Amino acid sequence: MIPFCRENGIGFVAYSPMAGGFLSGKYHHATFKGDDVRRVITRYTEENMQANRVLLELINRYAEAKHCTAAQISLAWVMHSEHIVPIPGMRSDARMLENLGAAEVTLTDDEYAAMNEALSHITIHGNRTDEDIAKLGTIEGSQQEVAKADR
Repeated sequence: MIPFCRENGIGFVAYSPMAGGFLSGKYHHATFKGDDVRRVITRYTEENMQANRVLLELINRYAEAKHCTAAQISLAWVMHSEHIVPIPGMRSDARMLENLGAAEVTLTDDEYAAMNEALSHITIHGNRTDEDIAKLGTIEGSQQEVAKADR
C-alpha cells in the first residue's frame, strides 16, 4: 500500500502510529481492562509485549541519542516519509505536548536508513485483526451473561 501511495502522490494516514501507546514505552505489562480493545489484540498479550521489547530498546537508543522521548522518535520516524501523516491518540495534555514535540525531532536520511535496517531484523510478535477486535463484543457479552446469572 505504501509504495502505491508514494508512486501515485497519495497521502496516507497512519492508524495507531504509537501502537496503542506501546511505542511510547508507557506500557510494560498487559494490564488492559474493561472495554480497552488492546486486551483482545494478540500484540498486547503479556508474552508478546515482552517479546516486542527489543523494538522499544531500539527506539530508546535513538531517542537517547536525539535527546527526546520514545514517542517522539517513533512519530519522527513516521513523519520522515513526506506522504505519511500520523494521527496519534492522546488522553492527556502532557501526551499532546509530547507528541507535538515530535515535529522538532529530525532524523537524517542516514539515521532513517539505519533505523529501517535495524527494524528489518526485528520480528514483531502478535497482530491486530478484525477477528481480534470482534472478540471484544463476545467477551463483553459473555461477561454480561455471567453477571445476569449471578443475580
